[in-house]
This record gives sequence, structure tokens and C-alpha cells, in this order.
Amino acid sequence: MNQSSLELANQINITYSNIHHKEEEIVMLKQEITQLKKKLFNTCEHEWERDWDDRSCHSSWLCKHCKLYRNPNYN
Repeated sequence: MNQSSLELANQINITYSNIHHKEEEIVMLKQEITQLKKKLFNTCEHEWERDWDDRSCHSSWLCKHCKLYRNPNYN
């Protein structure tokens, strides 16, 4: 393999490694969001209102302050 090919192969490996690290970061950030939503759900003084636009199988009640679902399992 010539020098140019070795450099390209190395760059590909570095890029795959960067992708892997960013995917791990995304997973950690999603976990952080989940924890923050749990705290928010427990601290907000909810005022529930019907979400008429909701077409999913999730709860159709949202808090008008924090925008979380009334059922905490869907947040």
C-alpha cells in the first residue's frame, strides 16, 4: 500500500472513531434529558390541558407550563 492509501485508511479509521465517540455522547445526553424531565415533572406545579393535536398513543394531556405529558412514563 502506498503512502497516500495509508493516509486515507488512517483518516477513515479516525473518522469512525469520532463517530463512535459522538454516538456515546448522544446516549449520555439523552440519559441526562431523561433525568432532567423526571426532576421537572416532580417540581412543576402542573396545569394539565388537553392536547387535541396529539395523534399518538401517548397521553393526550400536557402541562401548559413544562409541556410534559401527564403520564410520567411518556416523558
